[in-house]
Amino acid sequence: MIDIHCHILPMVDDGAQSVDQAIQMLIDAYSDNTDKIVLTPHFAFSYGFINPYEKIHSLFHDLKYIVDDERIPIDMYLGCEYLFDSINTYKNHIHEITKMNHTDYLLMEFYFDVDGDFIIDAIDCVINSGYIPIIAHPERYESIQVSHSLARHMIDHGSLLQMNKGSIFNQYGRNAGKCVLDMLDHHYISFMGSDAHNTTSRNSLMYDDYLYVCDYYGEDYANRIFEINPERMLSNSDIRKKGNQ
Repeated sequence: MIDIHCHILPMVDDGAQSVDQAIQMLIDAYSDNTDKIVLTPHFAFSYGFINPYEKIHSLFHDLKYIVDDERIPIDMYLGCEYLFDSINTYKNHIHEITKMNHTDYLLMEFYFDVDGDFIIDAIDCVINSGYIPIIAHPERYESIQVSHSLARHMIDHGSLLQMNKGSIFNQYGRNAGKCVLDMLDHHYISFMGSDAHNTTSRNSLMYDDYLYVCDYYGEDYANRIFEINPERMLSNSDIRKKGNQ
């Protein structure tokens, strides 16, 4: 499996708070059948998580050296989870945002009470700047939970959707659980991410989710969102194009 969203890079946000914790999260992930993982620290000015590329790139290589020394056989890649809170802020800091493994893909999140129209404007802005937006945990946004069409509208505007592991088990509440099952029913989800922050309540284990998707939505679709689409994303192949989905 490939995890495209986690907060394992230590001591930069509300995720791993030590190198030891980060190492354990990686060991747990690998033991649970994740063999590739994208480290996506928050880049959120309003939360005080100021993590531009130059900063996290250096820290990532420091961690990678430790992981190699510990002989943990998991492949790591670097990205970030960018909080899109205004178009002006995005445009002013676009070159500081770490894209996913140096590709055109950009993982972005919103405030949970974000207006649906703003989500569409943000997607259009990112598309117009030449990048492919991946929307982190869409099932957690209130505007998507109450809409029957917003998720489809987001995809039609050129975005891709990444669900959190655990959402199908109501980890983020029943509304998020119901919402993500509806998106899975329609095959709107393109990626899975652990959104791991620690080793306990928000860990890096995704295999139970893989089995659930296999059982209820088919092995082909499960393989697509847990492995095939992430692999294509890491190689900068546009999975939105016909023949790649």
